[in-house]
Amino acid sequence: MAFARGSHALIYHNSAASPLNPEAFFEGLTAPEAEAFAAALEGSPGAPVFLHVGEEIYNPLPVPGDSAVCCLFQQVTVYYNRTRDTLDQAIMASQAKTTFLSEMSHDIRTPMGAIVGLTDIALAQEGSPTKVSECLEKIKVASGHMMSLLNEVLDMSRIESGRVQIQAEPTNIADLLHEILIVAKPQAASGGLQFVLDMGRIACENLTLDAVRLKQVCLNLLSNAVKYTPKGGRVELSFAVLPAGDNTVTMHVQVKDNGIGMSREFLMKLFTPFEREEKSSVHRIQGTGLGMTITKNLVELMGGQIQVESETDKGSCFTLDIPFPAGSDPEPDSSLKGCRVLLLDSDERQAGLTLALLEELGLSCDLASSADDAVMLVNDSGIMGTEYQFLLTADKLQGAEITILLSELRGRLGPQLPILLLTASDWSQIEYVFTRSGVDGFIPLPLFKSKLAQSLAAHLGGGSRQAIAEPARCDLSGLRLLLAEDNELNREIAGELIGDAGAEIDFAEDGQQAVDMFTESLPGTYDAILMDVQMPVMNGLEATARLRSLQRPDAKTVPIIAMTANAFVEDVKKSLEAGMNAHLSKPLDIDKVLSTIDGLTRGRQT
Repeated sequence: MAFARGSHALIYHNSAASPLNPEAFFEGLTAPEAEAFAAALEGSPGAPVFLHVGEEIYNPLPVPGDSAVCCLFQQVTVYYNRTRDTLDQAIMASQAKTTFLSEMSHDIRTPMGAIVGLTDIALAQEGSPTKVSECLEKIKVASGHMMSLLNEVLDMSRIESGRVQIQAEPTNIADLLHEILIVAKPQAASGGLQFVLDMGRIACENLTLDAVRLKQVCLNLLSNAVKYTPKGGRVELSFAVLPAGDNTVTMHVQVKDNGIGMSREFLMKLFTPFEREEKSSVHRIQGTGLGMTITKNLVELMGGQIQVESETDKGSCFTLDIPFPAGSDPEPDSSLKGCRVLLLDSDERQAGLTLALLEELGLSCDLASSADDAVMLVNDSGIMGTEYQFLLTADKLQGAEITILLSELRGRLGPQLPILLLTASDWSQIEYVFTRSGVDGFIPLPLFKSKLAQSLAAHLGGGSRQAIAEPARCDLSGLRLLLAEDNELNREIAGELIGDAGAEIDFAEDGQQAVDMFTESLPGTYDAILMDVQMPVMNGLEATARLRSLQRPDAKTVPIIAMTANAFVEDVKKSLEAGMNAHLSKPLDIDKVLSTIDGLTRGRQT
């Protein structure tokens, strides 16, 4: 405490055993502090006063007296420093969000500008369907980019609020990896990059995991590798599922590139929200600075770890190790055991992997690494009187034009022998050429034991002539649907796309109108109801609950399908709890919409 008598003061404080020297105390104050202290003694209102004395911080509390002012000094060093740190963090977060909003405004305006401009160009075209089609393709690309930006912002918001949930379900790794490659390989090809897949050991193909979130993590890393690697570069994906004991496996994923890399300084804040490295090569690339933060948070939510190594102008390497419960892989078809296979493949590594899988399935195999080997093995087979049950071939073979060789082998081996193509290429792009060369179907690479067994079993004895067929678009002729959607443009789009499949559609502009239309219709009028969730008057969840409570025979059984922009896990849960049969997220995948309607209404038509 301090007692002021005239110009003298005796100062004590609560952390010292002896008084402080008044002159030294006042002389040690900065001019702003001394001025603020004097104003406080005079009783002038203002902000709290903090005085720095050495390493300690005090808050003066003046107590006016008759002839003097008594001033109590409270030591607040810990409180002040903690508050200051919190304030600094808040200021930094505010600055980061301000920067983020500025960048997001720019990034969103870029695809929006493209959409608006290309729409104007398309509308101005008269008698030029090619130009209109070109504009529409570019609009689709720009729309997809804008959707990815918005999804990243929403994901980050949900992660920060702790509302992201991992939904683990039984998943086949072969399907998961193929879905990742379907997106990643065309991205690399469009950027003029070499894409390399390095498959390691797959200890178990069926795991329990959140496939959506795992794909998001892998595609974030792969898309970054593609974006930050100049044309002519290389992107590598290493993938393995390794045993970890106690019915658990570790998924090991590594994404490596030889792109622009990152500085050591930036690596320290790589996973900080909204951060992007300050260099010209980065500014030309669109992004929010949220992708890596989201990736790290999702990996940690799944119980895994992420590591990164990078060097400027030499590239980056991200490594993921995530534990998952192992499922049980199905036993292969016993009828395959003892079958004989002729394998045409010049790639020593891939041929070794294929041979190992065939051996695990109980098949014997002869390997031809060139055209001469293939002809010799077929000749020997004819001389010895032995037969092959399958011919597996790569899409390239040393010393041969593979399509010509396959045509000759088809003539030699007969029409009943299944010839299956092992390829990493898009089957729809090469199907025409290879089917006319005698190929019956294809098995996608990378090769998994379960998929190999399924394809071989399907063709055993010359059964199915194609392993995978293009799905036909569903025919909804004869169906009458009720579509509840408050947005006029969305009604028009959904009505046009679904109507093209043959369905008759009635429209409601809100949930209440949908309930009224259903109530006033005869039982069985509607084969299904398509319900938006966010609508005025009555939302989709309330409308569904109301419909399910109606006392009429079809109220409990009519399929109700959510078609909404509410795309998160808890949104799906709310839809199902309200009584809906399915939940489809916008923007709509029309094939998925039609197949869902078809699946839920099959057998309901009279």
